[in-house]
Amino acid sequence: MRLSTVLGIKRTASTSARMVTLGMILFGLLSLGFGVVTFYGLSTGTFVISMSEEPARRGIQLSEDRAFSNNGTSRLYADPQDDYEEATYSYLEIEQATQVDGMYENTNADYMAYTFYLRNSGNEMVDLTYNLSIVEVTKGLDEYIRLLIIIDDLEGNVTETMFMKPDDEVKYYPPDYPVAKHFISDTLISNERISMFQVGQVRKITIFMWIEGYDTHPGMERGSIKVDMKFNLLSGN
Repeated sequence: MRLSTVLGIKRTASTSARMVTLGMILFGLLSLGFGVVTFYGLSTGTFVISMSEEPARRGIQLSEDRAFSNNGTSRLYADPQDDYEEATYSYLEIEQATQVDGMYENTNADYMAYTFYLRNSGNEMVDLTYNLSIVEVTKGLDEYIRLLIIIDDLEGNVTETMFMKPDDEVKYYPPDYPVAKHFISDTLISNERISMFQVGQVRKITIFMWIEGYDTHPGMERGSIKVDMKFNLLSGN
């Protein structure tokens, strides 16, 4: 954690603290049972979620609003800010962000939050998995990144899962800090399941991504990271 921080994370810009740039691509592609979600941020700032032929044939649809006012689409776009400083779990405005469809706009928020919807408009129940993978990283930024995936089935059931790279040394987090799942490998963050996705059901998915201030240090340099989130039809579907 940066030495300038006392009992928390420094929230304001400082000329003495180096800005860490969080490069993100969000690109979703469902093809032959596979979906890809990636985060952009350095130069383009564009967030894309797309769906291709096979899952569309199975009736899996995407939308940036619950009503699916566009009748379901194969592509979504959003534009996160380019530069982020440090944050931590307690700084996430989870209730507010999950109530905003699409990109959560808050100039004081040093994290990315994006909400979209997944609907089964087909004729059969399916089981899905999603993989989060690191495609590209510079300056070891993966050591400090946290991802939080919130999935709401809109029937009263909400799951919240945090992911982090295992610490190389003992670190001390606040008592109320959630227990995170460790990255599976240097490139694979997670392999999670969305089970029994019934016909007509909708999942509301919110993705948070931030640079964890309890892990950063004064010597950090600017870094970037590209992460894919892949939705797959479970084998046998």
